[in-house]
Amino acid sequence: MIRAAALTALAVVLGGCGFPGEPLPPALNRPTRVNDLAVVERGSNVVVHFTIPKLTTEGLPIPGNPDIEIRMGEMPPGGWSQAAWEKASERVPYSQIKVQGQSASAVIDASKFYGKTVVVGVEIHGPQGRSVGWSIDNLVLVPALPVPRGLAPKNAPDAVQLEWHAAAPQFRVFRKGPGDADFRQIGTVDKPMYLDGAIEFGKTYQYEVQSIEKSVDKYAESEISAAISFTPVDQFPPAVPSGVTAVPGAKSIELVWERNVERDLASYRVYRNGMKIAEGLISPSYSDKDVTPGTTYRYQVSALDNAGNESAQSPAVEARLP
Repeated sequence: MIRAAALTALAVVLGGCGFPGEPLPPALNRPTRVNDLAVVERGSNVVVHFTIPKLTTEGLPIPGNPDIEIRMGEMPPGGWSQAAWEKASERVPYSQIKVQGQSASAVIDASKFYGKTVVVGVEIHGPQGRSVGWSIDNLVLVPALPVPRGLAPKNAPDAVQLEWHAAAPQFRVFRKGPGDADFRQIGTVDKPMYLDGAIEFGKTYQYEVQSIEKSVDKYAESEISAAISFTPVDQFPPAVPSGVTAVPGAKSIELVWERNVERDLASYRVYRNGMKIAEGLISPSYSDKDVTPGTTYRYQVSALDNAGNESAQSPAVEARLP
């Protein structure tokens, strides 16, 4: 009985002790792999962008500042070989790598690789130089594309027409409008001309253009042109109203015509015998009650937009009360 109680007490004492488990292995501190590497040819350079990992493969914060290694070299003859590429490629000097927070970029001269396939690799090393390997991308380089010159905007009906000079297969058009924080792409064209119909007259827009050429599955780019500002002005009247018809009534002559489709249409005017008899009409119709039986009247209609531009008058139509 005494012996059993003693054993129970000993078990309680031993159970409350904090015996250490197996010692944990030291953290390897290998940064996770870069997973958003983006490589593009721009002008005579290759531009590299990526996000620096925050964590190690153990899910721990990377201690200190990780070492960033960027290399670029020609695709090895006979196909991909990492060992051959590592041996022949050149490391980008750290002074050429720009780091802002977790974002990193580099600009690498590519002029000696025109017409060749190059491979760009990024590897992030931890404090002891450990890494999980390369993140790589490749592209076929073409001779540097010309920067578009002489970008000139001008007024067009319900639009801004852009023209420029450059010999390239295609072009990207960028615009920064009122309230926009930055430029955004609004179109891609095959000729050095673009019609921007998503504008409002009287508001100021900025435009830029870039030459591009597709190379396998990527686009080579030129540097972006100088930006130009433009405030479009509506100098273009609506179309001449069509289908004007005059029909005699009991005590009036009823006029009807087809509705104009311009988005900035404001109103219509009606002329009788060359004199204006009505304006500010919203609907495509008018009832002329100031008429005398037996008299022939000659009618024409014009359209006006919000800027006050007036169309030419429609072909004349005649009508008379019996």
